[in-house]
Amino acid sequence: MRFGYTKNAPAFALAFLSTVSSAVAADWYAKETQWAGHDPDIIRYEDGYALMTTDNHLLMQTSEDALNWKKGEPAMPQFEKWLYTYAPNMIDIWAPDIHFIGGEYRVYYCGSEMGIRSSGMGFMSSKEIDPTKPGYGWTDQGEVIHTVKNDAYNAIDAAVLKDLQGKVWMAFGSWGTGIHIIELDEKTGKVTKGAEQINIANRGGAGVEGASLIEHNGKYFLFTAWDNCCKTGANLDGNSYKTVVNRANSITGPYLDRSGNQALKGGGTILLQRYGRYYGPAGGEAFEDINRQRFVNHYYDKNDTGRAKIQVRDIVYTEDNWPELGQPFLGRYLSAEAEHGILSNVEISSSSKASNGEYVGYINEPDSRIRLPMIIPQAGDYLIRYRYANDWTDEGSHFVDVNGVTREVKLPITGAWGEFPEKSVVYIPAKLKRGSNFVEITKGKSYGELDRLDFLRIIRDTIPANGFDNGIRLRLDENDQMAIKDGGYAIYENVITDSITGPAVHVDVKNCAGGSLSIRTESKKGDEISKCDLPTSCGDSKWVSVKCSDLPELKGVQDFYVTASGLSGELLVGNIKFSKAAEAEGDSLERISAVKSVAGMHYDGTTRTVELSRDMRWTVFDLNGVEVRRGFSRKVDLKNLGQGSYLVRAGGSSVRVH
Repeated sequence: MRFGYTKNAPAFALAFLSTVSSAVAADWYAKETQWAGHDPDIIRYEDGYALMTTDNHLLMQTSEDALNWKKGEPAMPQFEKWLYTYAPNMIDIWAPDIHFIGGEYRVYYCGSEMGIRSSGMGFMSSKEIDPTKPGYGWTDQGEVIHTVKNDAYNAIDAAVLKDLQGKVWMAFGSWGTGIHIIELDEKTGKVTKGAEQINIANRGGAGVEGASLIEHNGKYFLFTAWDNCCKTGANLDGNSYKTVVNRANSITGPYLDRSGNQALKGGGTILLQRYGRYYGPAGGEAFEDINRQRFVNHYYDKNDTGRAKIQVRDIVYTEDNWPELGQPFLGRYLSAEAEHGILSNVEISSSSKASNGEYVGYINEPDSRIRLPMIIPQAGDYLIRYRYANDWTDEGSHFVDVNGVTREVKLPITGAWGEFPEKSVVYIPAKLKRGSNFVEITKGKSYGELDRLDFLRIIRDTIPANGFDNGIRLRLDENDQMAIKDGGYAIYENVITDSITGPAVHVDVKNCAGGSLSIRTESKKGDEISKCDLPTSCGDSKWVSVKCSDLPELKGVQDFYVTASGLSGELLVGNIKFSKAAEAEGDSLERISAVKSVAGMHYDGTTRTVELSRDMRWTVFDLNGVEVRRGFSRKVDLKNLGQGSYLVRAGGSSVRVH
C-alpha cells in the first residue's frame, strides 16, 4: 500500500509485515565503532561534541554524532611548569573535565604520580570549543588546588557543576578519605575565598574516585568509580572497576544510595560492572545533551588485550528519579542490543549472524531477566521489532514488559540457534512515553534467544518537531519548542512510512525570516522528499502553517532528516503534519492560479518585477498570507525578497510568482 491508516496497532502490524522486510535489512546490523580512550569527558556544543581523555596532552577530539571522532591537536602540547612543583615525576595529564562556565570553555585537569597523593589541579580556558572556528585556543589559568604525599585525600579527577542557586562547585578525590567538594568563584575559576572542603563520599580507604556531578528534577547525582582499574593483558581479570551512583537534595550532600545508605559510610548503587567482554566499565562523566542526559565511560576490551575504549550511554530516570544507564551508542537511537541490557541469570554469546556479533542466550530460568532502559523523544504508538532465535519448540515465548504492561510474545521456530535471519522477527505493538522507558524480558513457556530490539514510529498525521532523536544547530527552547539554525538538521529514526495518512505536508513555524526546510530520507544529504519554502517574516506568538511539496510514494521504515537552509536566524518548528491530497487541494493558496499574467498584471521572471497597467496600490504576501511588502507604483520589484513563491495583489487582481 502507498499510504495506510489504522486506529488499531495490532491490525496495522499485520498489514505492515508484507511490505517492510526488504526495506529495513541493513538496519538490523550494528558494529561497534571503537574509539580508544581512558577517563573520558564530553561536552555538547552547537555543531556536535568535544571529547578529552587521559594521557595525551589534553588532545581535543570532535564529532558530529558522538560515534565517529576526529583527532585534533593537543590543548597542552607542553606540560605547564607549575605542575612539577607538586608532581615532579608526572608522566601526563589525567582526567580532564570540560564545561562552559563564566562565558568561556574551561578544562579542569590534574597532574599526579601513580599511587601517591602528590597532585596538582588546574584549568585552561578558551572562548571557542571548535578548533575550526575563530576564538579557539587554550590559555592555562594555573593552579586551583593541590595535595602532597601525606594528605588524606588526592587532588585528582575534577567534576564541576553549577547548582540551581547559581553557585559553582568542584568535586574531586581518589581513594583515602574519598570524594570532597569545594565552591569555585565563577569569574576566576579558582576556589572561592574562604571556601571549605566538604567530604561527600568515603569508603574507609577502599577505592572510590572519578567523581561526576549532574542535576535532574531538583536532585543532585554523584557518579563515582569504585575499586581497581587499568589492568591489561595477563592482568585483565584484575579490573574490578564499576560505576556507582548516589543522590542528594543539595550539591554538598548528604548523598545516599537507592537503599538509603550514606555515601560517607560506603553506600552506593552499582549501575555498571563487568559483563561479557566489557571489563571495568567506569571512569566516566555525565553530561547534558540537547534533549537528554548522557554518560561517557571507558571499558577494557577482553577481545583486544584489555585496551581501553569509549562508550556513550543515555541516562534513563525511573519514576522515582533514580538513574539507570542505557545502551552504548552504536549509531542508532531507537535500537537496543540485548547484550547491553541489565542482565540477570542469562549468558552473552557471540555469533557473526547477530547484530554487533553478540546476543543473549539461556533465558531459561524463572529469574532470567533482560532490562533495557531507553530514552524515547516522541511519545505515541510504536512497533517493537523483536529479533530472536528459536530452534526448539512451537511453544517458544518470552514475557515482554513495557513500562509495566506485560504480554506473552510468541516466538515461532526460526530453524537455528545463534542465527538471526530476517524472518526471525516478531512485532510488538506498544505505547511509549516521551523520555524514560523500560523494557523487561523474562522467560515464557519455553526458550528463545534475543539479539536486538528496534522501536518503529507509527506516524499517521503528525511528527512533533520536538520529538527529534538528535541533530546539530538545534535546541529545545524554554517552551520545549524545537529551534533550528541555518545548516542544522534534526533526525527522526524509524518512521513507518506505510502508516502516513497522505502525501500532503504542512509544517508549523514561528520566528521565520525566509529560507527553507527539507525532509530527507536516510541522511542529512539524502533524497529530498518534501521542501517547505518559508515566509520572509512571521512572529513568534502563534504558529504559521507552511505548505510544503507533496511526498513521493514511500514504503517501509525510513529515517527522516529535517534540514534547514538559507535561514537568517533561529527558526521555531512545531508539528510536521501529513494529510490526504484532497485536503491539500482545499487550501485557499492552492486555488490561486500560478500563471505569470492576469488582467492588468504581468510578471517578468528575468528582472523579478511585476508590471501593472498603471500606478496603483499593491501588496505582496507570502504563501501563508503574511504581508511582506506594500507600495504605490506601476512596478513591483521583488529582487530583494528571498527566493520562494509570493502573491502580488493590485487593482482587484492577484498573481502568484516564483
